[in-house]
Amino acid sequence: MFAKLLKQSFIVLIGTSVFSGTVLSQDYKLEFTPENPEEVVALKWEDLMSQADLAAILDAPPVSHDGYGWDDKFSADSPVENAFQRALQSFDVNPEFVGKRVVLPGFVVPTAYNDERKVTEFFLVPFFGACIHVPPPPPNQIIHVTYEQGLQLDSMYDAYYILGELSSQVVRHDLADSAYSLNAEHVEIYTY
Repeated sequence: MFAKLLKQSFIVLIGTSVFSGTVLSQDYKLEFTPENPEEVVALKWEDLMSQADLAAILDAPPVSHDGYGWDDKFSADSPVENAFQRALQSFDVNPEFVGKRVVLPGFVVPTAYNDERKVTEFFLVPFFGACIHVPPPPPNQIIHVTYEQGLQLDSMYDAYYILGELSSQVVRHDLADSAYSLNAEHVEIYTY
């Protein structure tokens, strides 16, 4: 049941913001000025989805409240329900942003540490608890980040801005799979 509630929450999360990627602007409150800021694209999480996956998520099947969840009532004959199920597990990337320098806020799920116990590899995810307390988001909503200098992660509840060049390299891990990778140039705490 919890997994089914997560899917409902994911739909709300995606549906609440429909901006497309824009050149770095006042929407992001960065505490530093990146080199060549005119090249940096400020992304929203839904920008990472393919158009087909985004359409499937936004056109989710109706929720049924007569049981443990609505996806156990899906019909294999329904194109809408099949597209939605595929979108929840999709590796399809948005080619428009692959190879671009991007900045995106999200939550850190550590996967590797250095000798100083700083996080050097992690998944960047759109909401707190993804991959840890709840099932992971779709792979095209997870970015595998490498950060050589390491991040002193004081609280898992903090969100961070991540800046770097986005690639479509798939990373498979015990916690989750990601459809994107990024070598971070800069990591800083997200300010509201």
